[in-house]
Amino acid sequence: MAAVWFLVGDFHLIPQLHSYGYSLENIFIGLGPDGWQTAVDSAINKNVNRFYIDEPIRHGYQQFVRDASTYIALRGGTLTISESEFRWWDWYELGLRGNIGAMVDLALSCTSRPFVCCHTHFDYHFGTIDPRAQWTYIMGRVPNLFKMVIIKSRQSAYEMSLLWGHANNLGINQVLLYPFQEDGITYAGVQTAIEQGFWSGPEWVQRYYMELRDVWCCPSIYWEEGACTYQYSDYTGGAQWF
Repeated sequence: MAAVWFLVGDFHLIPQLHSYGYSLENIFIGLGPDGWQTAVDSAINKNVNRFYIDEPIRHGYQQFVRDASTYIALRGGTLTISESEFRWWDWYELGLRGNIGAMVDLALSCTSRPFVCCHTHFDYHFGTIDPRAQWTYIMGRVPNLFKMVIIKSRQSAYEMSLLWGHANNLGINQVLLYPFQEDGITYAGVQTAIEQGFWSGPEWVQRYYMELRDVWCCPSIYWEEGACTYQYSDYTGGAQWF
């Protein structure tokens, strides 16, 4: 069964999210090096047991990951770590695999191995960076630890279709949708991401409801049964995905 996950940085928000209808099983708690043990214990007490550490290689969090992965595993939870790599020269020309390769090495060095993920997006500043190549690399090294990918809302519709499709190709059925922000502005791509998920396979987004308004022509401003004639249905712009 495919799943789309929700990442939150504050465990205090768990009851609020749950009241909105989010499944506790689909919530990740983001962790930082300060106060992480309290966050883990509090989240698990609220029946949320999935945790996330962002860019451990870039931030030098290697020991933090080792400590947290063991602590979380002993409490019945799971940890996922994620990296990105945009250095075209390191990735393609030298083949060093940069932060992605170092992240995989870190996961393999842990006593309780965390799951690994990749949040690289398409980038064209210094040659094309294609996240699909990084996903394929990770799957080739640690298929048992690579269960989820991250898709950012900043991608174009075409790019998103490629990413959803490659997740299918790799057999990955879990996506963390990231509403990308830059300078305080959220890229308006969440709707596009969901639409592309719908077109990429019925397991990602299963139902789509559109809100329609019937337009009738009446001889007066009042509704009169039998006197009004149906004209057409107008899409109001409202929609709901499942």
